[in-house]
Amino acid sequence: MPKIRLVECSGALYKRIRKQGRHMKKIKTRDRIKIAAQTLFAERGIDAVGVREIVAAAGQKNMASLHYYFRTKEELARELLVDAADAIESRRTVLLDELEASKGPSNPEEILRIFIECAVIPGEDPRSLSNVRLFRLAFLDDPKFVLDTIGDTTESAYHRCLNHLRTFMAYMDKGTRERRLYLLQEFVFTTLSTREKALSTDCFYTPIWTGTEMLEELVIAAEGILFADKQNVTIKKDKRAG
Repeated sequence: MPKIRLVECSGALYKRIRKQGRHMKKIKTRDRIKIAAQTLFAERGIDAVGVREIVAAAGQKNMASLHYYFRTKEELARELLVDAADAIESRRTVLLDELEASKGPSNPEEILRIFIECAVIPGEDPRSLSNVRLFRLAFLDDPKFVLDTIGDTTESAYHRCLNHLRTFMAYMDKGTRERRLYLLQEFVFTTLSTREKALSTDCFYTPIWTGTEMLEELVIAAEGILFADKQNVTIKKDKRAG
């Protein structure tokens, strides 16, 4: 595999892509390019990654290979975003349909579990440690590009989850409800991005994310963001002060 210059790709990332590449020998060239591109895009964003870097990371010597399969880097990015959305939304839709068919949800936790856990791709999938980060960086850089690519329909399972949560929050004024839903989304996907990063490297906080305990804590914390009671918090603080 051709070496990527360290100014273009960090040493740790380069080693990880090379290690990943050893398991890609039997994978079709088109899919190698997609896996390599998603890994790089998730680390640094779409705009910061060049075509040469993607081709090299995919183990290809012909620099025209990306253009042959995808025409442009933008078309490659669009396909990755659509694939990533489908991987999450297909599972979320099935589970939400089942829940609604059983006359649910009966509590916010049921919705939050679907909302959060479906964004965690199974470990055997090559995208398992880059899907959320791909979306997050792409959306921060160019939200219009992402929404134009995947669509922003209110019929999606993502928005259906948010609407179910709005029902449980109906006693709140609209401003409070929408602010908390915004904070929920920021908190959940920033945390899941941190999870992907931790599990894709070997660092001091990697062990925190092994197993399912932290995902359980994330569901609990997410519910706390939505339904925290200011008055109760104040009372508890006053009791501690006394």
